[in-house]
Amino acid sequence: MSDLQIPLNRLKFGHEDGAGINARVVGREDGIAALAANIFANRSEVNPTGLIENLIVKEADDGFYAVANGNRRLKALHMIDGENADLPIGCTLHQVDETKAFEYSLTTAVTAEQLHPVDQYEAFAKLEEHGKTNEEIARQYGMSEKQVRQALALGRLSPKIRQAWRAGDIAAETARAFTLALDHKTQDKVFEKLAKGGGRVQHWSVKRELGADALDRDVAQLVEFIGADAYRGAGGVITEDLFGSSHIVSDEALLKQMARNILTAKCEELRADGWAWAELEGDLPQGARWWPQSDIRKLPYEGDELERRTKAAARVEEIDEADEWTDTMEDEADRLRVEIELIDAAARLRAFDAKKRKTLGCIVDVEEGKLTVLYGVKKPDDAKLSKGDPETAKRVQAALPAEKGKAADEPEISNALLLRLSEQLTKAAATALIQDEQLAISVLLAGFGCYDDCGVKVSIKGLAARNERGVLGAEEMDKALPIAMAMKPAERISLLAQLAANALDFRGRALDVKDDNGGAITICSAIDGKLFNPAMRGAFDAKDYFGGVSKRLSLKAIEEALGADLARQQGKKQKAEIVAFAIENVPPTGWLPTQLRHKGYDGPPKAKMKPAPAEAKRPAKAKAAAKKPAKKAAKKTAKKR
Repeated sequence: MSDLQIPLNRLKFGHEDGAGINARVVGREDGIAALAANIFANRSEVNPTGLIENLIVKEADDGFYAVANGNRRLKALHMIDGENADLPIGCTLHQVDETKAFEYSLTTAVTAEQLHPVDQYEAFAKLEEHGKTNEEIARQYGMSEKQVRQALALGRLSPKIRQAWRAGDIAAETARAFTLALDHKTQDKVFEKLAKGGGRVQHWSVKRELGADALDRDVAQLVEFIGADAYRGAGGVITEDLFGSSHIVSDEALLKQMARNILTAKCEELRADGWAWAELEGDLPQGARWWPQSDIRKLPYEGDELERRTKAAARVEEIDEADEWTDTMEDEADRLRVEIELIDAAARLRAFDAKKRKTLGCIVDVEEGKLTVLYGVKKPDDAKLSKGDPETAKRVQAALPAEKGKAADEPEISNALLLRLSEQLTKAAATALIQDEQLAISVLLAGFGCYDDCGVKVSIKGLAARNERGVLGAEEMDKALPIAMAMKPAERISLLAQLAANALDFRGRALDVKDDNGGAITICSAIDGKLFNPAMRGAFDAKDYFGGVSKRLSLKAIEEALGADLARQQGKKQKAEIVAFAIENVPPTGWLPTQLRHKGYDGPPKAKMKPAPAEAKRPAKAKAAAKKPAKKAAKKTAKKR
């Protein structure tokens, strides 16, 4: 055995030498880029190769040497310097045959143990303590900056959480959930509370305790669209979920408004570019995305667009046809579908000249955190636009045939606002329902016997549900059942009540209609008004509502809540002033829009039953006359909705 300096271009991989002396077959090139980054970061005048230890080699034919131990490092060196480089590489020569060289390779592969994740992340945290920046760590270990942030967040977990993870008492997914609590005290407090029941602490219960389960998917993607830094710059406070989308934001309305500002600016840009109309999908009727599009025989792809699209489509098909899939694969498929849509959109845009744009429109939206535009949309003659934004209606209608023989409808809320109100309704109902465990379980049981659109998704796919693998953290019965059996009866009931609340989904529904085909009215009516009313008022977003309705509806709310005199005074002002007044003064009265009024609604308008002073002093004879029955009013025909 002797140490040699062998030129890089005279070294060959062990599996290329005769019968092959490299035991590793699967994963030979996994993580090579990261390894190369680390080797390169370690290079210096003292250590020009960046290697910490020699490669183990044996003599091969024609002056070459075959690597028995160190083939991954050899691959990394090729990546850095090229396989024809003559850089001297430190090697240890063993005078052995193929069998013994193969045994060396096998011994290294079998006995090499990876660091436990906790040890690895603690080590990264120490690098940070020693003054290494995120950028330096990323460069040295071949990681992205996000991976470094993830590693450091896990390395900074409290000692109690790290020990529980190291001992196997909690899973990696649960440890990641604890990073949403920014201080050790909160992490330990939540852990101790959840561990009291004796069961295994699950990631979903950690997120629930930290308030990280309240952000729905549509809002969560806006964090990616806006950017956490921009949101903070506008005054919002955010705790990012580095491993998913369970972010904790202080002001959802601010997030939505920031996104709307960007999308609205895009619409203005498109209209200035000659399109007849360009609107946010949320401002258009439901199903607008499927309005007909102008036919194009062949999309004019440019550069590598067609190649990228073909590759992405093939990968999506591969994922769809896979026998087994993971959340990572599903996320990848969603990302690739958006990429395909963006490529097609760019190509479609080129297909419309100035003449075509004058008769067609665009629909703007956010998908998977990216701005998307549907170009060349034809609005059907019978499609109705939201009356919540008169300017939108005017712009679109100007480019389209007017409907004949129809009077203007009363101002009403837009579909986008109705959707947001229905989400607030769902959250309020969930908050109230969880306080009545027996009713919650009854709702859950009733849902099993009803059709799919009954207002409660018993498969736990409601508005508050997540794409989790099993409500107990396991999707296999042999793992889930023991967890459930270990729970105390009261814990099972509490969890079932939580599941019932999570299963609610009233999106697109309201409480001011007669037809309860979505189950919202039935379920909400069963909830005690003493629980529902405060929950609904807490969930109602007055700023979003008054900012999205017409001036008439804002004044109507002021009249109902504060009286006709104040409404008349405000009616003389500009809409912005009316909105500001309503936001500040209407909510304290307990007023709610009709769409959110429970059967036990106790807010304004309230009937004023106080008798006039003169009536109390009338003589008995007059009072008796007043008691005579009046003529029965004619029954009014119910107005069709």
